Amino acid sequence: MPRYFLNIRDNDALIADPDGDDIPDLDEARTLALEIIHDILGRPNVYGAPGPWQARSFEITDESGTVLLTIPFASV
Repeated sequence: MPRYFLNIRDNDALIADPDGDDIPDLDEARTLALEIIHDILGRPNVYGAPGPWQARSFEITDESGTVLLTIPFASV
């Protein structure tokens, strides 16, 4: 099973996912990222106000570090 990394891009900074997740395919990785975004934006008491999160995005990469998909938080 492939390993995908859900890194968070915050302007010029990259918050790397050090472990990644074994996920069947890129579509499932996208679904996971969207679920996480919904959770973050829906729980400001835990993650802070949604405003700053709107400028961030997930960069989903494979094990080689190639960016396969970018999902802006603002698109959700």
